[in-house]
This record gives sequence, C-alpha cells and structure tokens, in this order.
Amino acid sequence: MHNAPSVVFPVGRCAFQAWLLGALGAVSAAVGMLFLIESDFRTFGVRGWLPCVAGVVGWLIWATWAFLSWLRSPQGTLRWEPWRVEEGGASGVWSWTDHAGAGPQVLSGMERVLDFQSRVLLRFCEPGRGQRWVWVERGAFPARWNDLRRALVASRA
Repeated sequence: MHNAPSVVFPVGRCAFQAWLLGALGAVSAAVGMLFLIESDFRTFGVRGWLPCVAGVVGWLIWATWAFLSWLRSPQGTLRWEPWRVEEGGASGVWSWTDHAGAGPQVLSGMERVLDFQSRVLLRFCEPGRGQRWVWVERGAFPARWNDLRRALVASRA
C-alpha cells in the first residue's frame, strides 16, 4: 500500500444523504397511504381516525427533522497530516475546520462507518463537541479522493 500523503478534503451537504432521506420518506409515505386507503375507519367512529392522524403527524415531524438535519449537516474541511511512518502503516493527525470560521480542531477519533467506494460515512470526535457524522463524496474533490481513502486506511479509520 502507498503511504498516505497530506490531504485536505472539502466536506459539504451530501446529495446521497438527501436522496437516501427522500427515498425513505417516499417509501414510508407510500406505505402510510396504502394503510389509509385499505383501512375502513368509518366503522370505528372518531376514535378510528386517531391512529390515522397520529401517523400523518408523526410522518410530518420526521420529514421536517430529516430536512433540517440535512440542511444543518456539517460543512468544513477535513485535513490529514501524517507525522511518522510505522511498521504496518502511517500515523498522523486528523483535523476539522468548520466553514463557520472557527480554527482547525484536532480530532480525537475518526471512524469509517460505511464505505460505498464513491462516498463514505465518517464519525469523528471533536474535543468539547462530541461526535459528528459526515458523508464525504468523491464528487467534492475527485482529484484527491484516492488520497483521502488512503489516509482513512492509514489512520486505521
């Protein structure tokens, strides 16, 4: 394996995450609509409509939460700085710079949770902020995508 070079990679809102949330919302709405169409609530009276209303309100709450969580997804820059090469791999430090203007934060942990080759779900820990989850996509910076993937493997993420 090639040693991982220093990498600076932009992180923004992920189109795949939006598509995934949209598909989940559409499937759950379709199942809910089928339930409403196939159920005969007229025989239950007013109490029969209560689960129907609760389901619609619950779906609307979820859809609002999903949209807002996508809008507020972390945007910034991931940086990998290798500082020594060990027998079996390299070690170094990951840092995160938020687009809000704060300085770089050294990350205490970086974990690759899902890897779909062209997009990766990462979980990292910022001191004082807890865990953050970000989707990183090849389309954000195709020229450095392989370098980022090498850095993730080299850091044992």
